Amino acid sequence: MPADSQVPEPGQPDPHPAWGPPPSGWDGQPAAASGTGPDPAHRFGPPAKPGVLELRPLGFGDLLDATFAVIRLAPIPTLLNAVLVQLLPALLALWLLLPWFTGFEVSFDPGQSSPAEVVQGLERTWPSLAAGLGGYLAVQLLAGVLVIGPSTVAAMRATLGLRTGWGASLALSSQAMLRLVAWNLLAGAAVLLVLALSVAGAAALARPLGPAVAGILLALWLVALLPLYVWLAIKLCFGPVELVARSMGIGSAIASSWRLVCGSWWRILGILLVVAIVLGLLSGLVVQILDVATGQFVSGSNTALGVGVGVAAQAVVGALSMVLGQVMVTLLHVDARIRHERLDLVLEAESRTAPAHPIPGHGARPVRQPR
Repeated sequence: MPADSQVPEPGQPDPHPAWGPPPSGWDGQPAAASGTGPDPAHRFGPPAKPGVLELRPLGFGDLLDATFAVIRLAPIPTLLNAVLVQLLPALLALWLLLPWFTGFEVSFDPGQSSPAEVVQGLERTWPSLAAGLGGYLAVQLLAGVLVIGPSTVAAMRATLGLRTGWGASLALSSQAMLRLVAWNLLAGAAVLLVLALSVAGAAALARPLGPAVAGILLALWLVALLPLYVWLAIKLCFGPVELVARSMGIGSAIASSWRLVCGSWWRILGILLVVAIVLGLLSGLVVQILDVATGQFVSGSNTALGVGVGVAAQAVVGALSMVLGQVMVTLLHVDARIRHERLDLVLEAESRTAPAHPIPGHGARPVRQPR
């Protein structure tokens, strides 16, 4: 008999004990919870969903569903607010520019106007045109701010299933309004500066090379700058959301947006591009339907009424596109913070207790990920 198969003497321990049952957790089931540490059932359970989205990294379908869920949860500070702030500036612009269009039409009447009279008509009407365009741009800037602020607040609160009224959305975003205006002005000034320098350079080249060559070089230069513009636009797309959702300054919002986009630039570009294409197609379809309906019910003698209906339709469609795009960007911002800052843990904790701020995740700070 081999030495290792000896039978132990009575009363002696077995030198080769049989394998006992596997330790807890080896059969695929979580180990029993001990007195310390996180609850294993919670650790392995499905992600929490206290509001319109699950607290986990989100896919395109999740973001799309959550966008429409935000609109259903808070239609007044999102949809109705956007329609009003887009429709009123459009009607104001129509009222301001209508005298100019009337004078312009009379000036170019081929049966009554000579070239000298055309020039006089332009000289007479350009101040009203400039004032109308300036007023429209100023009101449009304010309208954009009034859409971004309440929509961002409503979307952030919807992550915890909180309903938001119109007054509450305006009040919570009021402190960020001036920063949003400054953000838009800085972005517009930067674009205008680049365009002005480009046109000045083309004008300088027009004399030695000729206007046609200078125009071609200007077009090629602007096309070459387009990828840089898109890259910067994606890198800074979360800036306005940070101004509202976390009450950051402009410099901090730029740095935070730059960091959150790192590693997800192409993904964010693809999502926003798909959304923009879909919204553009839907907007064009709706406008075409409204134009046909307007032509059927508005006679040719009521030109002003037809123009007014068309402007109103364009404003409503633009408002829908703007609010859906802003809610999508806000939810993308939440997704980026979940991936980079573990915002899901903060939101889950705030869903069980009263949040310290009316905007969820307002005071959350980045969590350093283990390497």
